[in-house]
Parts: sequence; structure tokens; C-alpha cells
Amino acid sequence: DLLVENGPIRVDDLNFPIDKNSRHFSTTYYIRKLPNGEKHDRKWLVYSKDLDKVFCFCCKLFNSKSNTNQLANGGIKDWKNISSILKNYETTNEHITNMNTWIDLELRLLKNKKIDKNVQEQIKKEKDHWKKVLLRIIAVVKNLDKNNLAF
Repeated sequence: DLLVENGPIRVDDLNFPIDKNSRHFSTTYYIRKLPNGEKHDRKWLVYSKDLDKVFCFCCKLFNSKSNTNQLANGGIKDWKNISSILKNYETTNEHITNMNTWIDLELRLLKNKKIDKNVQEQIKKEKDHWKKVLLRIIAVVKNLDKNNLAF
């Protein structure tokens, strides 16, 4: 839920590393240009500066085991062919299904009408309870150590 709430993190102000063919990632790939001239944000496209690769945010999160696409698994850094790869990728059934799953979850989180809302609230209460218990135990141990008392 936290990943969906925060969404993908974009890297815009980075000098992207140049590969052996003098090519590199560009932020222009974040925008899809349609034949009618419209521009759409590929908010699902994520660049990893550590790996110098791009990934599909929603397919990485909601990936089925049958999905063998590199954008969902190992990432892609084929900067020469990235435009055609992205164009073909964003029309695949797997990607569209994962996009819909992502958007649906995002909307449910925004409306706070998750199916497991009560379960999440209970987990939070339990977590807070055990955090307080742990803090009390630590305070007791510190007190015992400070006074050189045996356990």
C-alpha cells in the first residue's frame, strides 16, 4: 500500500551515464507522444540510477510469475531501441492489466475504502501496543544495567 500511495519516484535532474555506444537515458522517455499529437505521462516508467536501467512500476509491483518481460523483471538499458520497446510494451495485455490494478488500488487508497481497512487498523493497534511493550522492556533492562543488578 505504501508504494502505491507514494507512487514511483522520478529522477529528472541527473546526468545520466553514457554507455559504450554514446547513448543514455533521457527524461523525454517519460512522455508518450500519440499520433494525434497528444502527450501522455508514462508515470509507470521508473529509472534506476543505481542500475542505469528502466523498469515498469506497476508490472514490478503486480507482476505475475508468467511475465518474463524485462521491464517488469531485470530492467532495460537498451537506449538505442528504448522508444520502440516502450511503444510495444505499453500496449501488452499484461501491462494494461497491471496498470488497471495499480489505478484501482490507488483509487481505493485515496477513498480509504480498502477491503482490508479494519485489518490494517488492527495491525496498526497491535504494532503500537508491542512497540510500547518493547520500550518498557528496554527501560527495565537499562535500569538493571545502570544499577548493576542481575537479570
